[in-house]
Amino acid sequence: MSPNSTINAVDMSEKKSVDDRNHSCVQSSKSPADFETAVSATGYGKFHILLYLALIPASWASSFDTGNISLILPAAECDLQLKLIHKGILNAVVYIGMVSSALVWGYLADVKGRKSILIYGFLADGICNVLSGFSQNFGTLLFFKFLSGLIISGPYAGTMSYIAEFYGAKVRSRITLIIGFTVTTGCVVNSGLAWLVVPQDWSIELWDGYFKYNSWRIFLSLCGVPTLFGVFLLSFFPESPKFLMSQGRKEEALKVFQQIYRINTGRPEKDYPINELADEFEVKNSTENSTGDTIVTHKKSFKSGLLQMKPIFFRPHIFRLSLILTLQFCSMLALNTIRLWQPQLFAILQDFNPIDFNITDHDPAFCEILDAVTYQSAQSLQNMDLSGDIIEVVNCSKVVISENMYIDSTIVSIAAIVFLFVASMFVTLLGHKNLLYICYTVCISSLVTMTWSTSYMLTLVLTCLFVGIMMTTLNIVIGATVLLFPTSLRTMAVSLVMMTGRSGSLIGNVVFPVLLEYGCIAPIMTIACFPLLGIILAFFIPNNKNKSDKNVESGS
Repeated sequence: MSPNSTINAVDMSEKKSVDDRNHSCVQSSKSPADFETAVSATGYGKFHILLYLALIPASWASSFDTGNISLILPAAECDLQLKLIHKGILNAVVYIGMVSSALVWGYLADVKGRKSILIYGFLADGICNVLSGFSQNFGTLLFFKFLSGLIISGPYAGTMSYIAEFYGAKVRSRITLIIGFTVTTGCVVNSGLAWLVVPQDWSIELWDGYFKYNSWRIFLSLCGVPTLFGVFLLSFFPESPKFLMSQGRKEEALKVFQQIYRINTGRPEKDYPINELADEFEVKNSTENSTGDTIVTHKKSFKSGLLQMKPIFFRPHIFRLSLILTLQFCSMLALNTIRLWQPQLFAILQDFNPIDFNITDHDPAFCEILDAVTYQSAQSLQNMDLSGDIIEVVNCSKVVISENMYIDSTIVSIAAIVFLFVASMFVTLLGHKNLLYICYTVCISSLVTMTWSTSYMLTLVLTCLFVGIMMTTLNIVIGATVLLFPTSLRTMAVSLVMMTGRSGSLIGNVVFPVLLEYGCIAPIMTIACFPLLGIILAFFIPNNKNKSDKNVESGS
């Protein structure tokens, strides 16, 4: 999922006031410039291109963290002796970490700075990914994935804020849209990397096989390399000038603007047309920029933030908040349960031989295959010794993973990007409500049809349809959130929506394998109920297509 719609829509509300200021972009040095005027005077060029390129590898981190486990489960099943519930927990644990740390990271980013959060956060996440590849048991891998989720919430959100604060409001919406698209492409890169590495017969064994480092473990370690490379690139870039100005560090901010101007235009820094910046720190906080007062300001800022949150939990906003939170919960539960279990399900379909299960008189359907394999696995896992340890029923050295599974995962990821692009062209034409109706209806139809599909290709097409369109609903809900809440409450509303959605993801991934043991129909139809609930709830979304900002601000 991509947060680009969120910041894009929020920034639109800033444009009117910015347009009025842009006439005085190049000012006399006697007149202090505010942020929008100062950043516009730097122009747009080489610096911004280099910054975007530097952020690309780091921006993939969240896609890697949430998706790489699902791609190694078929290969790791034997090595780690994984049951269905173990696989569900591994898929879900990264979301537990994300939910646990979301609000803390947001506060730290406002206090410690954007760049610090990006550098240290991505560095820790990259190291965590590299170390996860050395996990020799389920518990160790679980710990590293939880830690990864705990860490990535900060830099994931900080990426958008950081790059947006090097642009004026008129251009900002465009660049955040591009970065959001780049984050989504991380899913494609993740699947492609797994395709290249996991099917290989690579293995290093030490201490009589006690330590094993094979292809799926190598893949997990490699997932941290782009992030670490991104940290290296980002280390050459300055702190956000908007953050520096908000902290009263005007001289440092001015120096950053001068550097950007020099790189973009090729002219000396002294030619930058602005010599003084407005003291936004004093305007916003009404305190002097001393060390002691800065600490007090942070405390006041935190308390002010809590007070600002309060109205969202009361009328007239509480009903809208509950509605949007439930919609996002339903969408992310359905999407990320199917998306993260898709590689495992496709591996089962590809390895299935009807003759082994005495099915010779017809082509088995999707659910029939899952039921047969699940039952056989349950029977095998009942074979235990007296100590309660599971006897290895498969020779792990002979486990072969088909590369077709990873090709299919890559296709699904690409399809999701295509659907996001197409949906963005229809949201203005149809409106949020109508587009939600269409998306949820198509998702239910594709999911129900999948249960009786006897064709592997049809199952792949239906999966692409479901994942792509459900991912579209996430952005629609975020867009609706921005329309339904006033400016002062939008950021908090979006944060709550994302946190609730991730809670749905972790619940879905834990419950899915439990229901799967009772038969394929149970989990599939349960998941289909959430888009159905979404259709019902979408009926209550106010039609904001023609509503003015004043109406939204007043809560009408």
